[in-house]
Formats: sequence, C-alpha cells, structure tokens
Amino acid sequence: MFVSNFKIVIIGESMVGKTSILLRYIKGKFIKVGERTINTNCFKKTISINNMTFEINIWDTAGEEKYHAMAPIFYRGADGAVITFDFTRRETFERAQKWFEELNQFSENNPKIILVGNKHDLDNKVVTGDEARELAEKYKAIFLSVSALTGENINEIFTSLTYEIYHNKTKKNKSKNKNIKIVDENNNNNNDKKCSC
Repeated sequence: MFVSNFKIVIIGESMVGKTSILLRYIKGKFIKVGERTINTNCFKKTISINNMTFEINIWDTAGEEKYHAMAPIFYRGADGAVITFDFTRRETFERAQKWFEELNQFSENNPKIILVGNKHDLDNKVVTGDEARELAEKYKAIFLSVSALTGENINEIFTSLTYEIYHNKTKKNKSKNKNIKIVDENNNNNNDKKCSC
C-alpha cells in the first residue's frame, strides 16, 4: 500500500561523506567520490516498511560555507534530515550543532533528524559515540554510527528516518482529528430527515 512521499536532506560539512552515503544507499555499493558536491543532487527511492510503501526524495547538498545562503531553499518542505559528521575530523562534529540550529531556523515542517557519524570503520576516530549520542539527545534526534565504505547501518539511516517521519505525521493527524467536533444542527430526533447539504 502506497502511503506517502517524503523529502529528506543530507547536510553536514564538506567531505564528510554525504554523497558516498547516498550513493551506497541508492546503488548498493561504495563509490569513491573525489570531488566536492558543488550543487544539489536529488535522488528518489521507493522503500517498504511494514507493508507500507514510501517514496523518498533525498537531496544531497553542498557543505561548503559559500553555499549556505542557499540553505532555506534546500530545507523548504523537508520532512527529515540527515546531519552528517566524520568520526576522524573533530571540527565536523563540532559544527554539527550549527547544522541543527540552521535546520530549525529555516525549515517550516519541524523535520525528524538523524545525526550520522560516518567512517565508523576507521581506527583514527577523534569523536566518541557517547559524545555524538549526547548531542543527538539534546536536539531530540536519533544517532547512528555508519560506514559508507563497508555499508554498515547505511540502510538503517533511511529506514529509521522514514518510519520516524511517518509516525510523526500520523501522530499530528490524530491530534488534529481530536479537535474536530461534529455538531448536528438539525438534531430534533427525526431520523427520517435528509441531509441539509
């Protein structure tokens, strides 16, 4: 059963592996990316979770400072976001807080967020999982350690995020429906009356 389509943006500093994560997810194999992303690429993928089908539109964004003026365009209408840092470059983790704040400032949908630490497979990590988990909790986000190279937890990023988006939207719709009050203006106990519309 087709349920919905969602917009997801992948954000983070330049060269943290955003495009490698996305290509690993879309193509199912590691593709070394030697150049920085200088524009935005959009990929579509259909996934099934619990007999429900979702189409996700994933926007791969440039991480360099000079492209940040375009952020409001990328974030507009986003249902979810993947904030990415590199376990081997501490400055990319320290800048993750800026990405959380920028996303909250420019997105109108209050998107669900996953904080992703890439290059988990490498030994020269300078950020701990506990630090990353603590930052994610501060912003009510999920945290995942991943490796674009080995494929570890790559599918989990998008499956978890899609499910969180769906669950969040379902909860919002239920709370909207609770506020609807049905009033029968012609209530005079005459069951034979026709509808007044």
